[in-house]
Amino acid sequence: MRYWLIFFCIFFTTAVFAQCNISQQQFGVSLKTIENKLKSFKAFDRIPDVQQQITTVFDEICPNEGEALSLDTNLYYHFIKDQLVSIQLERASYDDLLLFNWAREYFGIAEDLNMSEVQQLIQVEKEDRVIQLFIGILPEAVYQNVLLISRKHDDLFEWLAQKEDGIDWSNYEYEEEEEEEN
Repeated sequence: MRYWLIFFCIFFTTAVFAQCNISQQQFGVSLKTIENKLKSFKAFDRIPDVQQQITTVFDEICPNEGEALSLDTNLYYHFIKDQLVSIQLERASYDDLLLFNWAREYFGIAEDLNMSEVQQLIQVEKEDRVIQLFIGILPEAVYQNVLLISRKHDDLFEWLAQKEDGIDWSNYEYEEEEEEEN
């Protein structure tokens, strides 16, 4: 009997520690810090030396959330100047509300979906972050997006906006660099 109790305790604590911890992710950490935590990912520069992104599947950080949600939901870590500023979960082209319902329960959001609206955005402010739930209802599918945005890095978002304004998007070069060459 004692061995069953020990086995039960180990099983129970393992399940508790294996749960999703996306809400505990600290903003401001470096790209390398996140890369070291993941087994499988793709990293790339959205704007070289300015904005980076790591892409993986939701299963990497929330393995016990059900196969459909975990494997069919993309997870994006967004960095500006090598600091994590937002985390995005995206579930596109599925005829369900798995991600939306999971996010409402996980983050304790009471507001419900209004099925009469084609697009809906729910935004909640919690501690050091803003949580946005977006739903786009298409004829054959539902687009779902959950975005956690740092409230402590507004200066980086403003800096990025200025950088983006200075880019010639036809060739992805900064306008200042072109003017210096001429």
